[in-house]
Amino acid sequence: MKNAAAIRYELGDSHTYEFIEGTIPTPMALEFANVASSTDEFFAYADFDDLASCLKALNQLEVYVASEGPFDGLLAFSQGATISATYLAHAQRRGVTVPFKCAIFFSTGGVFDVDLLAKGEISMLTPEDVGEVIQIPTAHIWGLNDSTVRSAAVAAVCAREKRQVFVHDGAHEIPGVRSPADVKSSVRVMRRVISMVS
Repeated sequence: MKNAAAIRYELGDSHTYEFIEGTIPTPMALEFANVASSTDEFFAYADFDDLASCLKALNQLEVYVASEGPFDGLLAFSQGATISATYLAHAQRRGVTVPFKCAIFFSTGGVFDVDLLAKGEISMLTPEDVGEVIQIPTAHIWGLNDSTVRSAAVAAVCAREKRQVFVHDGAHEIPGVRSPADVKSSVRVMRRVISMVS
């Protein structure tokens, strides 16, 4: 989430952040070629082609938030948003109180069905399967030109009266200094969600 510097700046100084880094070495995603060096190291939270890796990432997140939480909010991008949304949906399906008051998702790839993952199957949750299972306030921000995400499907499994959506003109990215209007619109949506829990 360090690539969210413009968003964090626009939100102001009243927030603190804890960054959870991935641990699995991975090649640089093509969409980061303009903002990162090819000599940088890149890490993922999970290998989505390996079910055990996905379950391990979910378990690691659960252990981390149990020991370090509760937190006021969750801010996640891409793979981190997918794992976080999956964690929230699974917890709320089991009736577990989540240690977050709200969640802000950028470019989410979907919400895995953890019960099926444990049985060796990959399947994404849909509102037809689970309704609006995530009941905390949520913001969903993604790019109109992002072909890799299922952010609209993730928004649909979140409580309608507690969700905010902004679709910017970009791709698989968090709006930054090159798109100041999108930064402001993203932050406006985020503030609406934060105000629901303040």
